[in-house]
Amino acid sequence: MAIQACVSTGFADWSALEAYQRTITRVDFDALVSRVYCPSGALTNYLAYDTNSVSVYSTSDKSNPPLFVLQFAPRTTHVSRPVPKFHRVALDPGHIGGEWARTEERFFVRDKDRPIQEAVLNLTVARLAKTGLEAAGATVFLTKNNFEPVTEKRPADFRDQAEREVDMFERFDSLPVLERDADRADAIRKQAEKLFYRNSEIAARARLLNEKIRPDITICLHFNAVAWDECQSLVDDDRLVVFVHGNYLAQELKDDEQKLRLFTKILEGSHSKESAAANAIATALATATKLPPVDYGSNNSAVRIGDNPYVFARNLAANRLINGPVVYLEPYYMNNRIVYQRLQLGDYSGLREIDGHLYHSIFREYADAVVKGLSGFISR
Repeated sequence: MAIQACVSTGFADWSALEAYQRTITRVDFDALVSRVYCPSGALTNYLAYDTNSVSVYSTSDKSNPPLFVLQFAPRTTHVSRPVPKFHRVALDPGHIGGEWARTEERFFVRDKDRPIQEAVLNLTVARLAKTGLEAAGATVFLTKNNFEPVTEKRPADFRDQAEREVDMFERFDSLPVLERDADRADAIRKQAEKLFYRNSEIAARARLLNEKIRPDITICLHFNAVAWDECQSLVDDDRLVVFVHGNYLAQELKDDEQKLRLFTKILEGSHSKESAAANAIATALATATKLPPVDYGSNNSAVRIGDNPYVFARNLAANRLINGPVVYLEPYYMNNRIVYQRLQLGDYSGLREIDGHLYHSIFREYADAVVKGLSGFISR
């Protein structure tokens, strides 16, 4: 399941972007902003254009000196975009799992059935996909291959920060003293846990990828779910969505670090590569799973880009913090009636019957589609 988290260090260093001066034309810059990274137009509140440059400001009133001034390449500059080739592929199986699965709220069990931990599902797919991609010629890395956090931090390390953040909540103000103290204590625990498994864990994986692995592309592997009813009833709905990076919202752009990441993503040229890979993987997954695309309706957190009905741009912490192309996958609703039965069967070879229909292992179906989608981009 997708996690949206704001991971902030409190300091945005724009100096690294100096290396990208005059590497993008204004036409290309404007197209990426309007079509991918901020279709709402909210970023323009912080921009001021000159003849051959654009300045980005911290606030919309532009009263302080600019954070950064980007010099555009001459209009005659042509940037070729050949079919991307990936040799070093990183697979990021989502969530921690194990003793942390209940903390992450990525765990459920019905009656005496096999418990479902999303981290177990994601890691199973990652291991299978790694084998398939290596057979196709790729060098493959896993960000994790167990149920230990990548971050060295633990929830207790965020206790003080959690207390400060909870003290800003207003919902406890009108409660009786005993109820207020109890609810506040529980809120502090939950907030410290979120700072651990959302912010710290995602940031640690990004550092591992950016500083050590340095892959040509990162594939984030997840399963999805829909909200339970009171009886934890299984549902008939089941869908597929694939995310690339983009669609920064107005409230997110108040943060200078988010503006810095938006500019970094534009200038590193990752979109054309990740969108090509996302379209190919989405097509392979759609063919294998026969799932319809997610319908976001009026929800503006994700916006469809291009012609592929399964591919959306969304500003998730993982694809924001990780450098280079990042494709974030979310097929299957774990609490779908058929999917749940397939998960109960675990991994297997061949076919098994469910409700009169034959199914491959859901893990192999997922992994094989990832391999098929990426196979055309793998460089030996």
